[in-house]
Amino acid sequence: MESQHTIGYGLRYMTDLCPPAYLTLCVQCVVGVFLQTVLAGIVIAKILRPKKRRQEMRFSRMAVVGPLDEHDKRPTLMIRLADIQEKLFLAESHVRLYMACSRINSRGDRELIGVKDMNVGYDSGWDRVLLLWPIIVRHVINEDSPLYGITRDNIAKADFELIMTVEGIVEATGMTFQARTSFLPDEILWGYKFKPMVLMNEKLSKYEVHYSLFDQTERVCDFDAQTIETDETEDEHHHNASGFL
Repeated sequence: MESQHTIGYGLRYMTDLCPPAYLTLCVQCVVGVFLQTVLAGIVIAKILRPKKRRQEMRFSRMAVVGPLDEHDKRPTLMIRLADIQEKLFLAESHVRLYMACSRINSRGDRELIGVKDMNVGYDSGWDRVLLLWPIIVRHVINEDSPLYGITRDNIAKADFELIMTVEGIVEATGMTFQARTSFLPDEILWGYKFKPMVLMNEKLSKYEVHYSLFDQTERVCDFDAQTIETDETEDEHHHNASGFL
């Protein structure tokens, strides 16, 4: 203890008359440094865990624009999100979606105009997600949406980038993390929807997540945002305005 904590030996100290004492001191110093290194590694691992945790958040490679659901045909931007970690759960996780618009200035350089917030259910609380299974984050394209007026023909020529963020708290450490992804106009599929990937296993009588279907989409043949009209009132679908599925 005196050697490891350098508090001094006082009047009683080792001399060359006792060689085993020097050997014991060397072994004690090596073991003490090893224990200190292990302790420092544990502390660093705890600190860096949130950075590694965000690598386990998976986003779909493509975003899609399609009907909100089978009964509501309003055009909706959808992005699939999943937490592939099965043992270390997240708390207070929520999503945000932004549109960064750009343009070509008079000098021929591309400059950023501004960043607009896109509603994914903030008012109704649907932006606070439960990532026990893969979900689909949705943004209804209405008059309040930055995507309002965009069609199948001009979306590829638009100058914007969609930025999606996911924030959460790691239960093991209580530390927060943020994962981000982005989509360019050519990474948005118009008239598509994601295939279901949480399917019931009849033999086991439980739901199973098929990650092989994570990026799989299917075309919606009768979808056309320019001609769609719905008879439902906004109050009937207020709880479905935005959020996740």
